[in-house]
Amino acid sequence: MAARKARPGDGDDDVTDQDAAASTGADQTSSGRARRNRRAHGEGSVYWREDRKRWVVEIDYGIVNGRRKKVPRYFKTQEEAIEAQREARQAHADGIANLDRRARFGDFLTYWLDEVVTPSERAASTKSNYQDMVKNHVRPGLGKIRVVDLKHEDVQRFLNAKAAAGYSTSTMRTLRTVISQALDEAVITEKASRNVAKTVRVPKARTPRRQVAALNRDDGLRLLAAAKPTRFYAVYVLLAMVGLRRGEVLALRWRDFDQAAGTLRVELQVTRVRGVQGLIVGPTKSRAGQRTIALPGKCIEVLNAHRRHLAAERQAAGKRWKENGLIFPNTVGRHQEPRALNTHLTELSKSAGLRHLGPHALRHTAATMAYALGVDWKQIQAMLGHTMLSTTMDIYVDMVEDVSRDAAAKLDAWFDTADDGDSDGQDDDPDAPDISAEEG
Repeated sequence: MAARKARPGDGDDDVTDQDAAASTGADQTSSGRARRNRRAHGEGSVYWREDRKRWVVEIDYGIVNGRRKKVPRYFKTQEEAIEAQREARQAHADGIANLDRRARFGDFLTYWLDEVVTPSERAASTKSNYQDMVKNHVRPGLGKIRVVDLKHEDVQRFLNAKAAAGYSTSTMRTLRTVISQALDEAVITEKASRNVAKTVRVPKARTPRRQVAALNRDDGLRLLAAAKPTRFYAVYVLLAMVGLRRGEVLALRWRDFDQAAGTLRVELQVTRVRGVQGLIVGPTKSRAGQRTIALPGKCIEVLNAHRRHLAAERQAAGKRWKENGLIFPNTVGRHQEPRALNTHLTELSKSAGLRHLGPHALRHTAATMAYALGVDWKQIQAMLGHTMLSTTMDIYVDMVEDVSRDAAAKLDAWFDTADDGDSDGQDDDPDAPDISAEEG
């Protein structure tokens, strides 16, 4: 339809056929009617609809399912229509002009979970967590938005609302991961032109994360002394000294222990996933989790003693024993129920006069003590099996009071030495650190 005079009050009362044609790229016929030039697919054309009293931009999506697809969009002003036309051109340049605009994000999330996440090599606990995040958060919050219409601002507002509701930074980080990985698949399957979640910032949690406090040296020794008569003593030594995860230590096999090399190979983990019957034994939660750990001499000594105790358990179990080559099986040779370890540690810490402890507190202790003893960050990251160094630094290593006091004492000693040197004219302590070039 030819462009006609704009509706009154839209800020462009004097628009003529020629003006409209010029603004939309149309030529004039000999009769003075606007003739729209041929445009590339996805660009759209702009004209006035007298019957609707609206400006129209008609987006051409080219051939879709064997038929040409054109979609009109209506605007009150010519400026809005032209802006929509510009966006259509950009969309075409970005490669989304031919995308399926009907697909909603909630429906695509179902596809992503069923066809991408479930068959993947992700840990069972990770798959279960992703499903929970989609069901309880992402689908209710963003599911009704069409995939091609999902914007950076939508995802940012979604996460900001979660922060306002009191969710932890860890939860919000996982939510962004779920959304971003789903959108990566949407790009691959041509449901979206780009991943708008990649640039979204995870807001700071309103409520600070409750850190798992590490044990100081005295409490750690007290716990291990109380654990020594129990069948889990060697488990607690490994957790507290090399920082294994609960599921990792319970999946260890004797073939993973190289006594001659003094190393332990970590490849598997034992987990219990809600809704899945029985224990799941599979790869560690990340590739970084598959690692070889150098063992302190104390760990080697304890493992050898544990092997002897295990032989006695095997003999006592008789025919009930099912040999699986596990270092820390249950009393009949099968994988130990992870929750049993939590229960035992809770009772043990109480009997030792300590606060309530879980296995992760011992992992945290290993990381913190390694840092206190001067172990490099990257080495601690490798020991713990973290993919990101930031995880090691931000979550696990928290300076215990003993370490802070030790640092304060060393600073006092250094400054006392420096003061003494200034007063008697002697040279500074040759072992003192040079901080003259460090101003921050």
